[in-house]
Amino acid sequence: GYGGEDITRLLGNEGIVRNRRKLLATIENACTMQILSAEHGSFHAYLRSLDALDYYARVKELSKRFGGIGRTGAFVFLYCVNEETPDWTER
Repeated sequence: GYGGEDITRLLGNEGIVRNRRKLLATIENACTMQILSAEHGSFHAYLRSLDALDYYARVKELSKRFGGIGRTGAFVFLYCVNEETPDWTER
């Protein structure tokens, strides 16, 4: 995992977003992805486990599991990984 020295080093890296809250959420979310991948066999299999849920329930699940992911972030993620999403104006 990442310790205090790693966080300090990353916060000084001009090539990434240097917001402590966002950086910590990114690290925590990576851990969450690893856990879900281990539990389901892959992250893709985790996403498939959400297939029975409607779009809004999937957004709620992602927002609950991943820090800093709200309605818009969940929409963008699902759209980028070719999951079913409503039209941008309907979400």
